[in-house]
Amino acid sequence: MSFPPPSYPPPYPPPFGPAMPPARTLPGGPLGVLFAVVAGLLLVVAVAVDGLLFFGMAFAGDSCGTSAGTARFCDDSGVWMLVAVFGPFLTLAAAVATVVLGTLQFRRPWTALALGVLVYAAGPALALFSVFG
Repeated sequence: MSFPPPSYPPPYPPPFGPAMPPARTLPGGPLGVLFAVVAGLLLVVAVAVDGLLFFGMAFAGDSCGTSAGTARFCDDSGVWMLVAVFGPFLTLAAAVATVVLGTLQFRRPWTALALGVLVYAAGPALALFSVFG
């Protein structure tokens, strides 16, 4: 004597209410490619500027003790020297985070890119201000 197979409940309960809408995708096509190219070029320029500033900061302390050195950069605490050396790299990381979050979370890639450029520009400006006053 054989028994019929047991009837199992469905693996998931039936959905209640309307189904979830599909996830929004990033705009593709030519605008998405243009955004990626512009963002990549800006990143390359920012890394080059940071490299040049880092190279310049290696010799900026040579003017301390002379009339050419600024009091802010040549103070004994070294805080402004650290700001001048690492500030552009920190603002570059903040700018990349701004662009990524603005693009993926808020779906505003061009606005996020403009805001990222402004965030990044604060780093080299602060570095040059701390060295040249």
